[in-house]
Amino acid sequence: MAKNSYAVFGMGSFGSKLALALAREGHAVLVCDRSAAKIEEMRDKVADAVIGDVSSEETIRELNVAKFDAVILGMSSYFEDQVLALTLLKQEGAKKVIVKSGSPLQERILYRLGADEVIQVDLDVATRLARRLSLANIADIFEFKGSAIADVTVPEELAGIPLRELDFRNKYNITILVIRDASGINDRAIGPETKLEKDDQLTVFGDQQSIMKLFKGKNK
Repeated sequence: MAKNSYAVFGMGSFGSKLALALAREGHAVLVCDRSAAKIEEMRDKVADAVIGDVSSEETIRELNVAKFDAVILGMSSYFEDQVLALTLLKQEGAKKVIVKSGSPLQERILYRLGADEVIQVDLDVATRLARRLSLANIADIFEFKGSAIADVTVPEELAGIPLRELDFRNKYNITILVIRDASGINDRAIGPETKLEKDDQLTVFGDQQSIMKLFKGKNK
């Protein structure tokens, strides 16, 4: 029996990885994107995959969004569509709406429009540095009923080891969604032989206690 039910809208890199991670955790996941190719790729990996435009009132109504524990909007490159989708989700009684933001301005607007959580994966470099210095290795973290998404900094003890050997998923129930270098700007590839570097910026999903244990660090 599924733990919780989630809808993830927008099958870009972030949305698809989050949907897969939620599904691996045993949650029932519905994904929706206007791209037939992206939906076909996800069809056998999640509970339900729908081709649709989530900025359309008809699509949101047909998806019966009030039944999900949370709806995640992952298409931050299409801000107008996000705003329309968020408004429609609230109108149709979505319990919780989590939105991926592309900038601090977008974040403020999304909160004003009723978003329950806003994820800003592309945090400003200075903001990342300030948070890292004041809050050790965990910049942001929010819960998914026992699981969590967090922006973290790679500590020295995890640097230089291939992801294959670190085996976060099997050892700690943690999935890496995004790797960026220490500047927080440049994406790095995610693969079995990828070696994390000290101060790399990660967005991770998984067991909250494991995230805290691995990345809590010490204030400098």
